[in-house]
Amino acid sequence: MKKLLLLLALSFSLFHCTDLVDLPSRFEEPELVVEAWLTNKSEPQTILLTESQDYYANRLPTPVTGAQVIVCETVDATPTSNCFVFEDEGEGRYVWTPAPGETIGEVGTEFGLGVQRGEEQYTSVTTMNRTAIIDSISFQFEEASIGNDEGIYAQLYARDQVGIGDAYLIRTRINDTLLLRPFELSSVYDATFDPGTETDGITFIFPIRFSINKLDDDGAPIPLVEGDKVEVEVWSLSQEAFFFLNVAGDQIVNGGSGLFDIPVVSSPGNVFNVDSGERALGVFNVAAVAAAERTLEE
Repeated sequence: MKKLLLLLALSFSLFHCTDLVDLPSRFEEPELVVEAWLTNKSEPQTILLTESQDYYANRLPTPVTGAQVIVCETVDATPTSNCFVFEDEGEGRYVWTPAPGETIGEVGTEFGLGVQRGEEQYTSVTTMNRTAIIDSISFQFEEASIGNDEGIYAQLYARDQVGIGDAYLIRTRINDTLLLRPFELSSVYDATFDPGTETDGITFIFPIRFSINKLDDDGAPIPLVEGDKVEVEVWSLSQEAFFFLNVAGDQIVNGGSGLFDIPVVSSPGNVFNVDSGERALGVFNVAAVAAAERTLEE
């Protein structure tokens, strides 16, 4: 009994012997962050410029205004005369608005991004890759199972293009609401989740097909009801954009596993400081977009 009491007392004391540890973030000066996710859709294209901030800063990023932003078609990283000027609309938003029916370019076109902020210049080069081939959106009744309620769910039937190395991003709208939480966005590599699977030219695997459904706060899919409209877009990604999103997603959802949380790092982008050659924060991607929509009817 005395040994048991001693053990309980020791456990109690250890449980309450906790000290607050304030870890330095090593943050020094804010850096430029470039969010340049463009598409070949005939609609205004936006590039966001902000400043990085301390990891512990509980506020929105500081927008960067007064910069000059341009995107040009390039050949072997050399700009051509076909350029698109992005106008400063405030709050860090730089926008190019196409004429009716106009798009920024076609699949296979190489693009260069130029950003001038004061004396600093930043640049990036990317190519608009091909996107997946969408066949259809289907609605299927699913019986109740672990993690899923009984009901009707959507699936996206899309096929990877033939040839190793195609990467895609799936974006879904349910009743005109874009699903933007990290676990509601799916990045795809050759019809699966990761490189190295050696799959090619096949239909997206089931977990990816099923990922277009809305999720609750616990990550469980929510059944559709009559009248729900499902819209899906599949964006093509460069290799750099694919890995950027994967690292960013891991960082955003990090923190739920306690001891096994991964270290905090910045996502590797493809924007560089012209003078120093150092990698800046953010990414530049120009996507070809495939889209489909369907409404659940009785």
